Amino acid sequence: MQPLSDEDPVQIGQYRLRSRLGAGGMGQVYLAFTPAGRPVALKVVRPELSHDQEFRARFHQEIQAARRVRGLYTAELVDADPEADAPWLATAYVPGPSLQQVLDTHGPMPEAEAFRLIAGVAEALAAIHAANVVHRDLKPSNVVLGPDGPRVIDFGIARALEAGALTRTGMAMGTPQFMAPEQLLDQPVTPMIDVFALGSLAASAVLGRPPFGGGHPAAVYYRVVHEPPDLNGCPPQLRALIERCLAKQPADRPQLDWIIRFCLERADMATGSMPAQAFYQTAGTAASRQATPPPSPPPLTMAGGVAPRFPPESPPAGTPSRLVPPPPIVKAVRLIYLGSQITLGSVVVAVVPLTRTELQTHGAVSGASIAGTVLTGLVSAGLWLWMAKRVKRGWGKATAAAIVLFAVKCLFLLKAVSAFYGDAGSISHDLSFLFEVAEWGVGLLALLALRDLRSSAYFAALNRARSLTAPEWPNRTTAPTGGPRHGKT
Repeated sequence: MQPLSDEDPVQIGQYRLRSRLGAGGMGQVYLAFTPAGRPVALKVVRPELSHDQEFRARFHQEIQAARRVRGLYTAELVDADPEADAPWLATAYVPGPSLQQVLDTHGPMPEAEAFRLIAGVAEALAAIHAANVVHRDLKPSNVVLGPDGPRVIDFGIARALEAGALTRTGMAMGTPQFMAPEQLLDQPVTPMIDVFALGSLAASAVLGRPPFGGGHPAAVYYRVVHEPPDLNGCPPQLRALIERCLAKQPADRPQLDWIIRFCLERADMATGSMPAQAFYQTAGTAASRQATPPPSPPPLTMAGGVAPRFPPESPPAGTPSRLVPPPPIVKAVRLIYLGSQITLGSVVVAVVPLTRTELQTHGAVSGASIAGTVLTGLVSAGLWLWMAKRVKRGWGKATAAAIVLFAVKCLFLLKAVSAFYGDAGSISHDLSFLFEVAEWGVGLLALLALRDLRSSAYFAALNRARSLTAPEWPNRTTAPTGGPRHGKT
């Protein structure tokens, strides 16, 4: 943010200009205020464009389309005057740095925040596409990290610029690293070009560099159209998503609603997980104070004069104490509890016929026989319950332990099969065999649930989260009186 110069206007329309926010392909961007003091981002068209009648006509069309865009993750159009000597438009002001500024200053984002960023931007694109608008120029500088999440700005502007004088000078509109192959090949444009740009933006956020490199625009064009993206170092699940978004053919790219579900299902299990509002809180709090008209505008800074760090040095407000288990983990725990109940049922089925047989044969019940059967059943049920407790606590070796226990259960099943065929016609043995098979089947289903990729990611995320021990966090290790820490030093 810079103060106004002598060449800048003091007021445009009803808006009082306070400072410069930056410049873009369309023109100069100002921080301005309504008569009641509400901040807006006011964009004024470049002089060379304002004299281009074709641009004015297209600019008017895009303004009408942009008025229909509504969404929590977009900067909505507030006002515009395409007929002014210098056409302008005003959008909701989003306090906070752009994604490009954060990446330039602090490098790549953590995996969890990248998932939430992609979900937020995808939701913004869905709102834009619902208004029959295609962004055409999605890139890190057009995503602002506001206090409540990412906001997409400048939607529809690229289409208006394509009609302007800049295009006729031979300059291609858009940023090559974030343009889809069909844009570069001058093919029909669909909303899928924004999905491609989202894939490039996601790769840049998690890798700190665009997936098709830099250099001369012609070289970038060639790589976008003909070569696969460079995603070395990208986390596996993010890589799978980004590769689908960067498919060369529009029909091979995923829909936005699928992208949102994919990201949200994995965000809580990624390393360093935290709520989205906590991640953006540092940038948004101080930036929103900056938007309030002060006597003299101070420079825009983050809380404490520092932008958000990756990962945070202290646990932000609202950080969950534990990760939410995915559906396979919940299913596994329920199956394990069911296994313990089946085991107790098998004890009853085994003990009652055994007692009757002992009475008929010997006229008395053998305590050793009954005790052995009950003890075996209780130990088996105890192992089921022990496993359920370990899984609920996210024990990293739960899957390996389940495999061992299942192998033992297979041996018991073989013994039950042998007894079943050796004493055919015995109702007690038939029932015991059915319980044994049921217990084995439940164990198999539970093991398959634990072997699910989402379960593995959940265990891994918990183990990594536990490595960030509480004594290393300043707000938990500093004595209330300002005394020394009681943890690692």
